Amino acid sequence: MFRKLSPLVATLLVGGLLLAGAAPAHAEVVERYSLDYSESGVVDDFCGAGLLVAYTYEQTGSGSVKLRGQDGPFWFHEKSSVTRTFTYDGMTVTDIEPNTVVKDQKIVDNGDGTLSVTVLYAGGGRLVGSDGKILAKGDGQIRMLLIIDIATDEILSEELIFGSTGTNDDYCEAMLAHWGV
Repeated sequence: MFRKLSPLVATLLVGGLLLAGAAPAHAEVVERYSLDYSESGVVDDFCGAGLLVAYTYEQTGSGSVKLRGQDGPFWFHEKSSVTRTFTYDGMTVTDIEPNTVVKDQKIVDNGDGTLSVTVLYAGGGRLVGSDGKILAKGDGQIRMLLIIDIATDEILSEELIFGSTGTNDDYCEAMLAHWGV
């Protein structure tokens, strides 16, 4: 539920758009896309506490695919804002992530049919209780290393290579405490 790698990001990474190469000073935009998305529902066994919790999810943002140099590689850059609202027993908790950036930093052709892609995730979030007070924070940046099979466009592995530089409060613990569970 709190993963930072969106399905759209993963699709772009494995969509055959990534090639290895050095990055020149400027890049040509190949495609722009919207990240606008919303859903709602109920989570069973919320945070492992056996609770049924209603939620809404609202995401706005945009992304672009750019070509570095005449022959590649392609790379992506996304900016988004996310608001998640959780309701239990009439009490609401809202997770606000106003400015999140996801972009590749380095692409390496491993010479064995795979690519190594270093991806930066940066931004911040605040968990706000029904009384308007901040319950928890989660901000900073992390870096992930993705190994991608060039032939199948499949992510073979994901590895955290640089942990969070910011706050890492436990959102589940904060929500359950706010709800008195």
